[in-house]
Amino acid sequence: MSFSFNSPSTAPDFRLTPFRAYVCISLLWAGIYLSGLGTLQLQHEEPRRALPGLHMLASGDWLVPRVGSDPYLRKPPLLNWAIALSCKLSGGVSEWAVRLPSVLATFALAITVLVIGGRRWLGQEGGLIAAIFFLVNLTMIESGRLAELEAMYVSVTGIALVLWMTSWREEAGSTQLWLFPAPFLALGMLTKGPTHLIFYYGAILPVLFFGKNVRSLLHPAHLLSLVLIVGALLCWAVPCSLAVSGHNPIGVWRFWWEQLASRASPESDEHFRLATWLLNGPQTLKNFLPWTLMLPLLWRKETLAVITACSRSRPRDLALFRGARWGMVATTILMVLLPNGSPRYIYPLIVVPCLLLGRALTVDNGSSIPDWIAPVWRRINGLLLAVVSLGIAAMPFFARADWWILLWTIIGAAVAAALWPFVVPKRGHSSSIPLARSGDLVAQAIVSGAVTALAMMVFATIVMPRIDSANKLRSREVAGAIRAALPIGMQLWVLEDSYRPFWYYLEPEVRYFHGIADLPAQADYILLPVTRAKAFVQNPAWQNAPPRLIMQVVDNENRAFDLFARTSGSQNPG
Repeated sequence: MSFSFNSPSTAPDFRLTPFRAYVCISLLWAGIYLSGLGTLQLQHEEPRRALPGLHMLASGDWLVPRVGSDPYLRKPPLLNWAIALSCKLSGGVSEWAVRLPSVLATFALAITVLVIGGRRWLGQEGGLIAAIFFLVNLTMIESGRLAELEAMYVSVTGIALVLWMTSWREEAGSTQLWLFPAPFLALGMLTKGPTHLIFYYGAILPVLFFGKNVRSLLHPAHLLSLVLIVGALLCWAVPCSLAVSGHNPIGVWRFWWEQLASRASPESDEHFRLATWLLNGPQTLKNFLPWTLMLPLLWRKETLAVITACSRSRPRDLALFRGARWGMVATTILMVLLPNGSPRYIYPLIVVPCLLLGRALTVDNGSSIPDWIAPVWRRINGLLLAVVSLGIAAMPFFARADWWILLWTIIGAAVAAALWPFVVPKRGHSSSIPLARSGDLVAQAIVSGAVTALAMMVFATIVMPRIDSANKLRSREVAGAIRAALPIGMQLWVLEDSYRPFWYYLEPEVRYFHGIADLPAQADYILLPVTRAKAFVQNPAWQNAPPRLIMQVVDNENRAFDLFARTSGSQNPG
């Protein structure tokens, strides 16, 4: 089947086929999520996610995640495993390889929405719009390009939701309904623990209620899926707890329970802040921009009426739409109202409004959508395209002069030129002509995605290199200064009092210690915080050969560290 975007306001006649839809999503994903992926050094929590992966590659211990030499048990290890495999398969450790699992997970969910959701529920047009909405929003553009948990967590939960919703709509057997999503929910358990089940069941329980199908929860296939989901976590957690503390594995489980309970407890380490809590709702709406502005369409009487009319051949369509809509709202409100809630806790739900908007904008050829939506959307796209076109024209002047920049400029200019006919009305036709047909909306969604990809290309070319070189106290520079002070090939010993991001850039020739007794005789170069330096130097173990200060460095949080050298062959303090 193919669709034609031939409206009175857009010049091209573009026929949407399944192959073209796949190519479109693949190109948009590549432009948005691969542009400059390895340009910026690791930041925020990224080094903490990468360090266990590096340790796994170096030690061969894939069971216990470690930051430094200490077990890091706050999160399960799926992302650490993925980062380690990415670095191994790509031939080396780099920012690009560390972030690649996140962008691949984002792509996996976008393709699932297009292929599974599009073919079996939303239609080709609705699936394409939903996939674009997923790729182009503030939450995914920010988290989908970082080596952090959110992208993988969102992806596996979202794939499970798409599989369940499409199977339920088609009245598939209970085995398919419950067991097909189970592997992805199991991966979610290995990514961030069981909290994703709140969002999974928060979305599907109202669907079952509206569809008068709640009894399906008692089916053995559902119970088996729970066994598989929990069992996946136990297969790692039990041997991990024994490896960490063979004499007291219950202590490890107690730690995990405290981590899970702290998310909903006002008595956790994160102090309750009223101002932050009150902003959770607005922040949640902000995170779905620019599509937050379209969410009211889901509550229009006309939208529900059209879906009701179209549900005569598929009785479950209406229950699925209403249930997913109310489940999304109820679960979001619940998480926002938690004392220590955060807008990022709601990320696993982000695929639900994308699916619902894809349905609302294309059902019955978009007949329920107000006439002014497409013209306004087209004007906004035109304004943004003009800004991005100026950025493309500026690339050769503000970026380093080489052939790659020239090639990027030519490609960007060609894409921008191809987009202009979709945002400029034809001559002889009024821009006020109603444009509510789904084909027009799909065309504008594609333009929005392409403009975003071009903007990311410009940002990666002009802005990212300047951001990366602006601050000389970043992790890479701190580690580089330390390495420059060491003889080539010498091993560095770091006092492991608290995790620091620059540790990542000291790997692999680095070891960690907790006290002087841990240092071997060959530990000639030692790094420790300035606050610990005096007691370290005055330790009686150094009476015959006290360490000498080589240099002092300051990291991005203004914490100072001293680098000491010992005389080769000095006595072993242990």
